[in-house]
Amino acid sequence: MLNYTSHKNTKGLGDFGAGPVQRGLIIHSTLAVTTKGIALGLLDQFIWTRDPEDRGKRIEKRQKPIKEKESYKWLKSMDRSQIGVPNEIRLVHVGDREADVYEFFDYAIANEQDFLVRVVQNRVTTDDCKLFDKVKQLLAAGNIVVEIPRDTRRNLPKREATLEIRYSRVNIKAPVNTPKKFVKHGTVTLSIVHVHEINPPEGIEPIEWYLVTSFNIANLDEAVEKVSWYIHRWKIERFHYILKSGCEIEKKQNRTAERLQKLILVYSILSVRILGMTYMARQNPEAPCTIFLEEEEWKVLYCIATRTSTPPKTAPTIKEAVSYLAKLGGFLGRKGDGEPGAQVIWKGLNELNTVLKHLRYLYP
Repeated sequence: MLNYTSHKNTKGLGDFGAGPVQRGLIIHSTLAVTTKGIALGLLDQFIWTRDPEDRGKRIEKRQKPIKEKESYKWLKSMDRSQIGVPNEIRLVHVGDREADVYEFFDYAIANEQDFLVRVVQNRVTTDDCKLFDKVKQLLAAGNIVVEIPRDTRRNLPKREATLEIRYSRVNIKAPVNTPKKFVKHGTVTLSIVHVHEINPPEGIEPIEWYLVTSFNIANLDEAVEKVSWYIHRWKIERFHYILKSGCEIEKKQNRTAERLQKLILVYSILSVRILGMTYMARQNPEAPCTIFLEEEEWKVLYCIATRTSTPPKTAPTIKEAVSYLAKLGGFLGRKGDGEPGAQVIWKGLNELNTVLKHLRYLYP
């Protein structure tokens, strides 16, 4: 959600859920991420506002068909994400609790799409017991230790967590308030993975996730694989952090919301680029920077960072290029500074683009 309440002269802004007098835009982005956590690009982006007259009408909204609900964005993004993707690449649609929508599961299975969603609703199964109760009564299949990314919203640092894993295959029933004409199946068959943290740090609420997936999970390794995929869901949080704090998209101004949306898309593409570079530099530091930078870009970047007029014949590694960008962005690189973050890389890219514009003007 993007807050533009202070932009009094921008036409077309609307309710975005923060408060009755606040105005802004709601953004739903679909990010392509590898199983190793490297952001590749945006598959889809949908921007809208809510009608202020709909405030307080939650019960009426539940009675509407899925196509008239805001949650239809998950089904729409699923379809639009397939456009242009080669047939040999299999997408897995990963979502947080907001994607816990029966019609989403039903639609995905009917269209042979795979998904992994953290659920919050303790749905009814065909075994006459609730979903969470069914999996929690099982013996733990094993434990794993994972790294939990930093939570910028709650200001929590990254940490390691020991997780207890349970899994089962289940059939869940369609909610009683879901009209049959809007779903293809009265029940859907899913796998559920219960993840529970043991011995969390003092003062930290233990992790507990219920993950459902279209995949049939046969053993602990397959369950662990799905947990590792879900952890990469935090990349969308990092994407929004870069868009807001790095690119400062909420400070950008325009006369209409329509023009502002186009600006958001441009900065979203840039945010994905920064996100991909940041994690590639950490996970595969020896990869060439040409994955993300054009020849003109890395040559000028090298010359600025090393204060030379002669670029090398071979492109720097991605780790070297990111360190050059961070240096341009004001990163000091002291012993206790850690790895450069998205904000300094954004500033460095901004400085690089300024230099490139001047060079292109002087030497067209």
